[in-house]
Amino acid sequence: MKSSKSAGIKTSGLKSPKHRSTGLSITGIILSVVGLVAIITLLLRLGPHYIDWRTMQSVFTGLERQSIHEMNKNQIREAIAKGFRINGLRDFDQRSLVNIEAEKEFTTLSVSYEQREHIVYNVDIVLTFQKSFQYP
Repeated sequence: MKSSKSAGIKTSGLKSPKHRSTGLSITGIILSVVGLVAIITLLLRLGPHYIDWRTMQSVFTGLERQSIHEMNKNQIREAIAKGFRINGLRDFDQRSLVNIEAEKEFTTLSVSYEQREHIVYNVDIVLTFQKSFQYP
């Protein structure tokens, strides 16, 4: 038996292929950070508007427990204002926000508004929210 030293294999003369670690380059890291900051900025700027809209929908859904169809327009506006105050929706003028249509069989409350949010420089985003609620 021959030992591995005497097998005649020389390793010092062989050139191994260059294995270069590939990873994220500086440019890739910068673009990733910029993208992450952009997404976080959008979430922080637009998120509160969607939370307010969901809260507003819960106020109008909660009005189903009251006899809206039997109320006059001023009483309906007072009930909406109370729901807005309780839920912290203070930045909305409900007179321009809600259109009340009373008919024989049901009352319809149409909610329509838009919010403009400044993002950066001359870039703004306009969010529009619309929904109608019918109460028998």
